[in-house]
Amino acid sequence: MRWLRGGARDRTRFADMCLRFRRPYVFGGAVTVAKLAGVPWVGLPLVLLLVAGGLTMAGGVLLQRRLRRPSEPVVAATFVLLQLNLAVVVLLTGGATSPYLVLLTIPLFSQAVCFRPPVLVTGAALTFLFAGLAVLAADALPAVPPLPGPVGLVALAAVLTCLTVAARYLASADLHSRDEAVLDPMTGLYNRLTLADRFTQAQEEAADDGGSLALVMCDVDHFKSINDTHGHDRGDQVLIELARRLRRSLRAGDVAFRVGGEEFVVLLPGRDGAAAVQIAERMRLAVSAEPLAGLPVTISSGVVVATGGDGTLGGLLRSCDAALYAAKAAGRDRVVAAAPSSAGPDRPLPAPRPVTLGSAG
Repeated sequence: MRWLRGGARDRTRFADMCLRFRRPYVFGGAVTVAKLAGVPWVGLPLVLLLVAGGLTMAGGVLLQRRLRRPSEPVVAATFVLLQLNLAVVVLLTGGATSPYLVLLTIPLFSQAVCFRPPVLVTGAALTFLFAGLAVLAADALPAVPPLPGPVGLVALAAVLTCLTVAARYLASADLHSRDEAVLDPMTGLYNRLTLADRFTQAQEEAADDGGSLALVMCDVDHFKSINDTHGHDRGDQVLIELARRLRRSLRAGDVAFRVGGEEFVVLLPGRDGAAAVQIAERMRLAVSAEPLAGLPVTISSGVVVATGGDGTLGGLLRSCDAALYAAKAAGRDRVVAAAPSSAGPDRPLPAPRPVTLGSAG
């Protein structure tokens, strides 16, 4: 069982992929149609194998639901039984000439998304073993009249259908996983994990052309009271609508990130101090102009600018945070610019400028 399940990461991936992949009926249906196409020529044995395969798949699905968690042994046992079933079908329909030989690939690639590589390789070896035994055993049986060509086409269509579904699923799951890794699921903004990479790129560009970059850190004023008074669902709606307004206030090259509960950071490549403050003020006015989720909402912002390759992300964020704190202390609903600095991890934070924009909240 330890070999089958692997480590904690393998078990987590298996459970995640099984929960995402909820269309086993597509694969079972394709195999069923292919088997039905041969019933007029093979007769009762194929019907019995068809019923047995359906019961095997249904039993595996029902057992998984009762366990409430995807189980590697259940999935593996279902896979082996289905492969044995198909091997017997191949045995009874001509062995090496059976149009059903290609169906043995369907259970294999349908499980490729779930199991770790050593288990998948073992599954491929078992599939080859079952197919080989079926072909060799068929040679010892009386010759079977070849099935009509359309039966083979139906079997091929079943394989192509399942392969297309599996490929499409893998592609969409990969894109979804990438989105989950870089995007905040609620607001659709980039998350904190991507801020460092984007900052590094912007800083390298600024160092190359001698330009500057700016960071704006903004925070929803009195957000705790919104949650306490109107509930967390209403608070979430406020953040979702706030994210939309922030995006509408930015140009294509500017990037907004959600870095905390109600805290956002905006990266402004190529912006100097005056331009950054102007953008921060535009964001503040966009938020306060109309209610968010039916509530009057304001934000406070801190702005910091670095020239060329000066500064570090950690130091600049601390400068932003200090300026944001000053905006809160000065009455909220305003923008405060930090003094220009190249503060790094070991440098003290600069004092915010006393000049503020906006009105007291």
